[in-house]
Amino acid sequence: MEINCQKEDILMGIQTAGRAISGKNTLPILGGILIQAQNNSLNIKSTDLDIAIECSVVADVVKEGELVIADGRRFIEIVRQLPEGNINISAMNDFDLTIKYGESSLNIRGFDGEQFPLLPGREGDIHGNMAAEVFNRMVREVAIAAASDESRPIFTGILIDIQGENVIMVATDTHRLAKAEGIWQGDDQIKVVVPAKTMLEITKIAAGEENIEITISKKHICFVMGNTVFISRIINGQYPDYEPIMPKEEQYKTEVSVAKKTLLNSLSRASLLARDNNSIVKLNFTQNEIVMTADSPDVGNIKENIPANIEGEYFQTAYNVRYLIDALKVMEGENILMRLTGVITPGIILPQEEKNYTYLLLPIRLSNQ
Repeated sequence: MEINCQKEDILMGIQTAGRAISGKNTLPILGGILIQAQNNSLNIKSTDLDIAIECSVVADVVKEGELVIADGRRFIEIVRQLPEGNINISAMNDFDLTIKYGESSLNIRGFDGEQFPLLPGREGDIHGNMAAEVFNRMVREVAIAAASDESRPIFTGILIDIQGENVIMVATDTHRLAKAEGIWQGDDQIKVVVPAKTMLEITKIAAGEENIEITISKKHICFVMGNTVFISRIINGQYPDYEPIMPKEEQYKTEVSVAKKTLLNSLSRASLLARDNNSIVKLNFTQNEIVMTADSPDVGNIKENIPANIEGEYFQTAYNVRYLIDALKVMEGENILMRLTGVITPGIILPQEEKNYTYLLLPIRLSNQ
């Protein structure tokens, strides 16, 4: 194998594919990157057996071939440090590489490409397209509610609920639930759960793309973005039905309209004190304002009056301040609505200007409630 390519091209490819390099040492080859030179392109692949990424970059292929670069992460660092311009990469002793740049060169160890695991195919029964901007927005909005506790894998994922041309994404850690809605070009019906960490990685790759092609099979979901293919396993298990959890219209007792930035700034200040007291912030909904308080016995306390338009019953409730901040940071628009059902029962938060995102949050029960 021998190729010539520009540093910026191969660096882009190995950085993208390198997102799937395994951090575990169970199989040494999973710490590597497979490179395949053929048809005037260099195909770069990596996998940790949960996800697999393939990226193609332009290259002048002098001799076709393939091999696995043993230490994928170190290879990325080496290429990053090389000077700009043309790089010549050739195999020596069958599986090792020589990298020539200018008048200099270096060698790096490799494996036989046939030892690399076969990646899942792109085939599937469900196929459609989404605007990358819509996909990224939805993932960003719901991923905040996914659980990090791996003992309950189903809650670490994002539910993709496809209903014809409508796509709904949902995530919950059982304390909160985030739901985002969008559209895609397809007409199928299916529900799958994909790891939230995986979905966030896809948004990074898709940031500069216009469209994402999505294919779903029984065990995998495939995302194609430009010259990059991203394949992920699907989490097995039954995701909880989210519709019955959402409060009914007649259950809402109070509706609060407030400037998002004002509330977020106040909550951010309160979080500095609340984190020493189980991250509890109290919100007292009164006429024309929210009285926010938080305290830490060892640090101090805070009280702020936040202007708001409040309709319905007045009462005080408490929340995990981080959960509130997470939601406000991903919401679009200048104002938010809080629709509340009671002191200790779930309520929802949503952007006032948009109706395609809903964040459900359970209050914290205080000792005197």
